Amino acid sequence: MPRTPIKPLVDLGFTALEAEVYTWLLDEAPATGYRVAQALRKPAPNIYKAVESLEGKGAVIVDEGARRLCRAVPPEEVLGHLERRFRERKELAARALSELSPPKGDDRVYRLRSAEAVLERARTMLARAEEIVLVDAFPRVLEALRAELEKTGARGVDLAILTYAPAEVKHARVITAREGRETLGRWPGQWLSLTVDGREHLIAFLTPDIRSVRQAIWTSSLYLAWVYHGGLSAELILAAVERAVDEDGSPEDIRRTLTDNLSLRAKHARGYRDLRRRIDESNGRGAVPDP
Repeated sequence: MPRTPIKPLVDLGFTALEAEVYTWLLDEAPATGYRVAQALRKPAPNIYKAVESLEGKGAVIVDEGARRLCRAVPPEEVLGHLERRFRERKELAARALSELSPPKGDDRVYRLRSAEAVLERARTMLARAEEIVLVDAFPRVLEALRAELEKTGARGVDLAILTYAPAEVKHARVITAREGRETLGRWPGQWLSLTVDGREHLIAFLTPDIRSVRQAIWTSSLYLAWVYHGGLSAELILAAVERAVDEDGSPEDIRRTLTDNLSLRAKHARGYRDLRRRIDESNGRGAVPDP
């Protein structure tokens, strides 16, 4: 039997030996532990321990006869068991972690070193968005985050996206950059700029296949996030006006486009309110009330 399933099984929590025993039994069962040891050329005590562990994982069953024949449980049953166990452990971990209080006021800038970490951080940011999300994304990154973006917009969060090729995203105002094609041609990769509620922001430049990171940073610094929100909102507003001009809009059309998109500046977004509150409290003036 091909040994290609071994690594995925190890990724699911099997040891390398357990994965090897399980895949062999799928093809050769029923067999005694001693027969498995001979076939795999492994010490018999190690095989017996692996079989016992696999029993505990629900991946192997052993008859109660004198020979103790081992049989592999069908893969769909094993994977279903692993999935249920993962969900249970995830829920337990979530409850335990929810009792911890994350540090507040972290102004540091953190480097993200994997594409998986970048995309997962973006999804987490979108999930906790409350008021406004601004996005500047190349096509492949946009597609990777489409489902989460649409869920965010569906919750009533003001969602604006600057794209570099025509795209549709439900519940979002999508603005295509005037020089989108040229911009894509100049950059040998895929980028993402994301700011949420003016409270945190993520900047990432990924390889063309979005599997590796060239450079990526994230911060919840209120000052940096708010400044970046201002810059990104200006880019979106300018792109919208440029599109109106290119479409030969009348002065009134252009003025309306500008007015309609000025709300992206979100002068009273959560990040600004939190930043002002922090500054005023440090100056002894007390908290600034929400507008």
